[in-house]
Amino acid sequence: MGNLLSYGGIVTKIRAMQANLIHSEDYQVIANLESTSEFIAFLKNHPGYREIFYNYDEHVLHRGQAEKVFINGLYQDFSKIYEFADLEQRNDLNLIFFRYEVDVLKSCLLMIYANIKDYTLDIFTPFFDRHSNIDIKTLTSSQSITEYINNLKDTPYYSLLNNLSTTQPPTPFDCQMQLDIYYFKKAWQLKDKLLKGENQSAFTHRLGSEIDLLNVLWLYRSKKYFNVRSTDSYAYVIPITYKLTKAKLVQLMDAASIEEFITLIKATHYEPLISSMADGSMENTCQKLIEKIYKDNSSLYPASMSPVNYYLYQKQTEIRRLITALECIRYKLGPQETLKYVLT
Repeated sequence: MGNLLSYGGIVTKIRAMQANLIHSEDYQVIANLESTSEFIAFLKNHPGYREIFYNYDEHVLHRGQAEKVFINGLYQDFSKIYEFADLEQRNDLNLIFFRYEVDVLKSCLLMIYANIKDYTLDIFTPFFDRHSNIDIKTLTSSQSITEYINNLKDTPYYSLLNNLSTTQPPTPFDCQMQLDIYYFKKAWQLKDKLLKGENQSAFTHRLGSEIDLLNVLWLYRSKKYFNVRSTDSYAYVIPITYKLTKAKLVQLMDAASIEEFITLIKATHYEPLISSMADGSMENTCQKLIEKIYKDNSSLYPASMSPVNYYLYQKQTEIRRLITALECIRYKLGPQETLKYVLT
């Protein structure tokens, strides 16, 4: 009863926000649009995006700007939920914000190579500045990875990335991988300090499963497409196991062939992934498995932060789909082909 009273308000708020998500019939309409301006005009009239696109002219907004607005829309939703939440609920949300902070760092990193200097968090900026000690303006002025790393001094990320550049500047791939690994390691430690009860159980199951799936996915790709040596794999694997045992993870890293790798997977909790390895849909299958965990947690723990986490995952998935739809419209794909890319 206590949980029902504590979480009733925030769960009701989430249900109202879920009503503003893009529905299947909306995607049908989007797939038939012929230009970026039509696409933005449609979203300006949609309750889920009306507010964030209100001040933009659909006739001058280009694709890159639209993508930033989409992503900042996710952050805006998060900040609204955070301001509504109580202290216990914010413990869970702080772990999600940690993920967003790492995503922002990765976006700023890619800007160096795209020569983009106008990155902004828009209306999310005040919230981000209150909860992070990262100076986005300074970071986005970086001209090189070395300067980018130096601009992260006085943050936990400086020593992490500076250790990569002992002999030569690290690649964006190296930095992104290490940022992701840092997030998963730190979040795995923090969850038991910040969360309790159903929130801890749900978060552990979700994060642990995601770590296992990402490790399997990366190891499979590294062996099939990039011929990465087993000794080099250790630097890019998240050193945490959930349903996979540590011994099994080491065996997967040391597998000498794809055939041996698949044989090892057959003896694990993730045996259902094998069919997707054969048809090339492994990444999509992993995404569906993670989505199922979010959805199942929401049903299993209705009076907890699980419905909130599920909504934020739905919103993030929706934004990925909208960015894909924008690309399809840009390249003049037909409605059916657009839907195929958007909904897979």
